Amino acid sequence: MTLPAFFWRYLRGYASWGALCAVTLLIFALSSAAMIALLPPLFNEVLQVPSEELPGALAGVAGVGQPSDASSDGTALDGAIEGSDRFRERVYAWFGRLYEGAQDLLGVDDDNVLLKPALFAPVFFVLVFALRSFASFLSAYSFQRIGFGVTTDIRNDLYDFLLHQSIRFHSENPSGELMSRVINDVSKLQNAVSNRLLDLFMQSVMLIVALSALFLIHAQLAFVCLIATPLLIVPIIRFGRGMFKVSHRSQERMADLAALLIEGIRGNRVVKAFGMEKFESERFRAATDRHLRVNLRAQILASSSSPIIETLAALGAAALLVYAGGMIRAGELTSPLFMTFLTTLTMLYDPVRKLNKVNLIFQEALAAGYRVRDMLVQENEIRDEPTHEALEGVKHGVRFESIHFAYGTKQVLHDFDLEVKAGEVVALVGPSGAGKSTVVNLLPRFFDPEAGTVRIDGVDVRTLALADLRRLIGLVTQETTLFNDTVRNNIAYGRTELSLERVREAAAAAYADEFIMELENGYDTNIGESGHSLSGGQRQRLAIARALLKNAPILILDEATSNLDTESELLVQRAIGNLMEGRTSLVIAHRLSTVTRADRIVVMEAGKITEQGTHDELMSRGGVYKRLYDLQFKAS
Repeated sequence: MTLPAFFWRYLRGYASWGALCAVTLLIFALSSAAMIALLPPLFNEVLQVPSEELPGALAGVAGVGQPSDASSDGTALDGAIEGSDRFRERVYAWFGRLYEGAQDLLGVDDDNVLLKPALFAPVFFVLVFALRSFASFLSAYSFQRIGFGVTTDIRNDLYDFLLHQSIRFHSENPSGELMSRVINDVSKLQNAVSNRLLDLFMQSVMLIVALSALFLIHAQLAFVCLIATPLLIVPIIRFGRGMFKVSHRSQERMADLAALLIEGIRGNRVVKAFGMEKFESERFRAATDRHLRVNLRAQILASSSSPIIETLAALGAAALLVYAGGMIRAGELTSPLFMTFLTTLTMLYDPVRKLNKVNLIFQEALAAGYRVRDMLVQENEIRDEPTHEALEGVKHGVRFESIHFAYGTKQVLHDFDLEVKAGEVVALVGPSGAGKSTVVNLLPRFFDPEAGTVRIDGVDVRTLALADLRRLIGLVTQETTLFNDTVRNNIAYGRTELSLERVREAAAAAYADEFIMELENGYDTNIGESGHSLSGGQRQRLAIARALLKNAPILILDEATSNLDTESELLVQRAIGNLMEGRTSLVIAHRLSTVTRADRIVVMEAGKITEQGTHDELMSRGGVYKRLYDLQFKAS
């Protein structure tokens, strides 16, 4: 998808605001031209300057036609100039008739006390100026409404995209990089679209108005100025291309900074425990130095563009003075007319200067736009294409059939088969890297297998809607995820309609109600980011309460007690016992003492099942399970 097509998907939702932008910009352009046209009446009727003394274009609007300053000798340029002169005279006459018509309509006359010509011109000028200002305000607000709306939509879609991506995607993309896309890249887009897009159109309008005025004042000089235009356009384009490349590198360096920042904050305990504050600080300083160097290159481009373009403009102005001086000495041009032309020419400076800055900012935004687009156009490997109706529960069980799975080139599961009957508690044990976590991650479709099928009650999980599938599954992991919110909201998690009584029932079943009520504000206590104000056992019991409240028929326990002390483990084990009651459960545990009561223990090695049975059966066989069990208890 091209970048314009990508943005058009969002812009078309703001068509009405775009129409308002177009109308207000047209009013702004017409009122700007009207302000220039009102200068002759101000001179003639207010300041009492005779029409014949007004220079150039001003005299034309005041009613004195300006003959062509150059005679045609048949060349293409002279023909164009002669045609421009004829058009200029028509425009002068049209403005003159329009102004006189307005005076006649309103009864402007020297005998009218309230509507004298000397009062009408300045009042009309103020009214036109007010209309121009109001049009400027409306167009600015409209552009900002479009810009903030579009970038907000993009940021929301980007976050939604990240939430729905597979675990593989998140393992391959650092969280700092993803955060940089959502916050920094979209912010650059927002600045460009909301603030600078207005400048692009507004200054372009002013540029067109000023250029038109130049041709109306003196076509030959205007053509001479056009010849020098490439001197300004070429460096603007070159600076823009350089800014695009540098900005892309700057955004990559910002992503590196974000990644280091997140690592340092999340791993703060480890940093302190190993005394690595200086090491991490030096890593961050090195990253900020790289970011600084890239930003300085961008500032060199941004800061040098204006002086270079202004110097080229000054050279062009000097050449124009020499050329016009020759025309004045030859009697082909009058000094007042040239001063009028030169004054109007200076009106081009501000639009050109601002458009140059807009170009640089838009190049930054383009680089950010490509990064955001490249992220959003990636296909999710987990496709949500349901063809089967939702399951109400688990009647028969879960089955893994001929599963093959690999992380990149590393094969993890080889022709893996496993059946878990409804209501059965199956424990997966084995050395690290055996594939236990991969098996349970395939059930809620955090990953999809390369080959084989996962079924619930005979239904391929890929034919169920993801929301319906995951509604069947409760999950408690080793790394308990809690949110910077109240205890109640962490247990209910998004289900605001649930009463406090139901939340307390789930907490009581998880042996958490007692310590919760001892907190400062009970269930309304904010537990901070990741629940760090709580102990490991308390956090785990809140996670179990959350799973209990979900009341899913399938339960996954992934190392749920591995990081707990003996007392906390005892309470959590009791809570887990309540949680597993009546549920189809898959349990992963390195502590084999926690799985001795499982209905069936499945031993895995190198992605395959090597033995399975009850604790007593496996111990009597003297195989891998007994060896692992003996090693743990001898070590303890």
